[in-house]
Amino acid sequence: MQRITLAQRLALLAVPFLLATAIGCKKEFDTPPVRTLPTGSVITIAQLKAMYQGAPVHFSDTAGAVNSVYAVVTADEQNGNLYKNIYVQDHTGAIAMRLLFSGGLYQGDSIRIYLPGTVLSPYNGLMQLDSVDVDNNVVKQATGVVIAPTVTTIQALTSQAGLGGNLQSKLVTISGVQFVDSTGNLTYADPVNQTTLNRQIEDCNSNSTDVRTSGYANFAGQHLPTGKGTFTGIASWFGSAPQLYIRNINEVQMNGPRCGSAANCTPVSSLSEDFNSVQNNLPVVLDCWKNTFTQGSVAWRGKQDGSDFSAEARLSLGQASTMWLVTPEITYSSSQHLSFSSARVSWVHDGLTAWISTDFTGDVSTATWLPVPGATFAGQSDADNAWVPSGNIALSGVLPSGYSGTFVVAFKYQGDAANSTTYRLDNVVVN
Repeated sequence: MQRITLAQRLALLAVPFLLATAIGCKKEFDTPPVRTLPTGSVITIAQLKAMYQGAPVHFSDTAGAVNSVYAVVTADEQNGNLYKNIYVQDHTGAIAMRLLFSGGLYQGDSIRIYLPGTVLSPYNGLMQLDSVDVDNNVVKQATGVVIAPTVTTIQALTSQAGLGGNLQSKLVTISGVQFVDSTGNLTYADPVNQTTLNRQIEDCNSNSTDVRTSGYANFAGQHLPTGKGTFTGIASWFGSAPQLYIRNINEVQMNGPRCGSAANCTPVSSLSEDFNSVQNNLPVVLDCWKNTFTQGSVAWRGKQDGSDFSAEARLSLGQASTMWLVTPEITYSSSQHLSFSSARVSWVHDGLTAWISTDFTGDVSTATWLPVPGATFAGQSDADNAWVPSGNIALSGVLPSGYSGTFVVAFKYQGDAANSTTYRLDNVVVN
């Protein structure tokens, strides 16, 4: 039998000790500390901007000082069009934020802005919160928050996007606009020399404004669209005039006939609209349809739910609203019927009605409107998002006996802070 030496015995005895030591010394990784910043007193963006009284406001953390603002990021730096600049918005307004270092904040981030160390002052007519350090001045509260764009016009931008205006730095949508250049040869900016350029858009009344694009934007080399349609972006300001910034090139939808195009809107003999061409959460833009409002600043928007598309009427930030979606002009025949489907979400009131006019010329406020009798709308007894057919409504019971002209159908939504049911509309048919 082989004898075990003293050295071998000592080695065997050391094994359990080494194992115990290794287990006992297993490293415990620290959990990263939760980053917190003092909250202090909280103000809105409107209150923040009102603090500027002609001299820069330097925020400190002294006792009793204003410390925090809550907001949602509406435009970030990801596409390269903005650098060290983002735009944020709450229910009272919007403001540009100038960052000390690039990155860290993204569209849809709900954030608390800790003000000490920042400076409030305008730059060429654009109010800014300057010297924002994302690490030391910002705490994220949530992500993926959607802010609906404010529907406006080029004319309104000129008067409301300046210093003190309620559109400055807001996310906006403008319908019925086109780039002044229609050749299709110009690009948004100069990506080769990385030069920022202004390109003008206009409406059909010759009102125009600049769209400013950085040469570093990932769409700088794309050619300008040649048609008319919808522009969604940030309403900024420089010097004495508004300028728009694109936050997502897919929000520039200009594929329709240009102003004065030969593709005019002649009356149709029948109608069938399933809204499959609308853009989700953007104003409904359909050839020869009218999408407008007579109260508030919100129009009908496109709604996509899976593979289902529809038009949606809902309030924005609780403001009272009256919005109209009007069909193209239709030539009347006594055998025609109207049908459509409606759905509602979170019923509070019956906010959707249907009307017919024989003298509509583009302004809903000057037309004569007849209510459509007998139509069924989604209501209190219906489930959320359940489509309810209107029934087949004979138009001979609405229009005067013997009438032989043209007409339009309008879907009117009304709501306010206390009455805010969301309605959806689909499958509008007249035949």
